[in-house]
Amino acid sequence: MRNPTKTVLKTYNLDLRHAPSKRRLNALANNRLEPLKKRLPDDAAAIRWAQAELLDFARHARGPNYQYVEAALVELLPFGKFIEGRDYRRLGRWVCNADGLNWRESPVGTFEDA
Repeated sequence: MRNPTKTVLKTYNLDLRHAPSKRRLNALANNRLEPLKKRLPDDAAAIRWAQAELLDFARHARGPNYQYVEAALVELLPFGKFIEGRDYRRLGRWVCNADGLNWRESPVGTFEDA
């Protein structure tokens, strides 16, 4: 009898914010939604999940304070593991604005293939 291989899941955190523009993102009060967390097998799945969440939010949000919508994605590292003194790894962010939908990879985050 074979032992089934156990799929290792990683924990990802998604932070959704909105503003009239990128310049106003940090100046606008109450523009941050509760962070979303999900366990997924790899970075590619997490990036697809983040995109779907951003698109769903952007479809339902209207008005001048929603001209710039951002979904920042980080991997929460296992307990006791650190990268450059941090217990998380930034992957990047999805941005939805007048230019369309764009993935902006973090210079610190590295894309991992499954």
